[in-house]
Amino acid sequence: MSIREENLSILKNSGKTVAPGQKFIVDDFRPEDAKGIAELYYAVYGENFPVDSVYDPQAIVAATQRNETHMVVGRTPAGDIVGLYALFRNPPGKHIMEAGSWIVLPSYRNTMLAMRMTKRVNTAPPAHLNLHAIFGQMVCDHVISQKMGDKYNNIISALEIEAMPPRPEDGLDQGGNRISLLDAIVLYRDNPHSVYLPARYAATFREIYASGELSREFLEDSGPSEKSVCTVQPMENASLVKMTVEEPGFDLAERLKRMMQEYPEQHVYQLVLPLWRPGVSHAVDEARKSGFFLAGMLPLWADKDAMLMQRVSTPTDYSKIQLHTHKAKDFLNSIVEDRESLPA
Repeated sequence: MSIREENLSILKNSGKTVAPGQKFIVDDFRPEDAKGIAELYYAVYGENFPVDSVYDPQAIVAATQRNETHMVVGRTPAGDIVGLYALFRNPPGKHIMEAGSWIVLPSYRNTMLAMRMTKRVNTAPPAHLNLHAIFGQMVCDHVISQKMGDKYNNIISALEIEAMPPRPEDGLDQGGNRISLLDAIVLYRDNPHSVYLPARYAATFREIYASGELSREFLEDSGPSEKSVCTVQPMENASLVKMTVEEPGFDLAERLKRMMQEYPEQHVYQLVLPLWRPGVSHAVDEARKSGFFLAGMLPLWADKDAMLMQRVSTPTDYSKIQLHTHKAKDFLNSIVEDRESLPA
């Protein structure tokens, strides 16, 4: 039995319930909160959350001690954890963290808990984290988190089609119930640098830079290296595989083909390309030949900007993607248009 299976078995057999209507405070994480956080994940996501460590109290404590995560919780006087909002070091940059795990127990969703946790993290991230930006993903099966992001001046930059598995209550089919994610950053300090804009997406990216008041020098692409340098991250519980390219090379098409052969029948394949490296235009052209289309930009992802492409294995019902702002809706239209224009 794996560690994930052991932790899920403990959670399943604990029979833990949290009484509704308790008072709560919003506070930074304490080690004694770890068990309650694992229970919260299980109560909301069942066994379907794709990251093993969220069900493991010891791993939760260890990650916070290493400054890999910063957690804010809603805690009752009895010590029950009824809400969570966290920063974690998913982006590779030293000065950016991802905000996520925005979870509130269903019986506490009619309170101000979610708003209070978000305000604490977004307006006052701890100084010792030395953050220039916070990256966030907002679910698109409702617009509540998008409205919250709009309140904190999120810079919308990408839309990941059907990147998240269905919620437990929606069933486990791999089609229409999957959830799309709207990507954005909260900017605290820009890092001006030079970028290479792929001709096909230059207008879209310039618009993102202008809307976020991000200062960039645009360079003419001189072409790729001989060989690509990249890593592949499978998230098979989410039926998603991501390739991150550090150096675009002439062999990128072969690397993409190999990735999809090694991880067949995944619902989503994603490709992260470095906009600060020459050769990104060639990479975009090769990726499109392999069925990848635009997802958007990842500002300051590696302390410099990256872009994101995606390949989705089945047709998408775009009517199920709920978006709050006209800007987000226009962005979706651009993505759909790009997907429909892929080479036959």
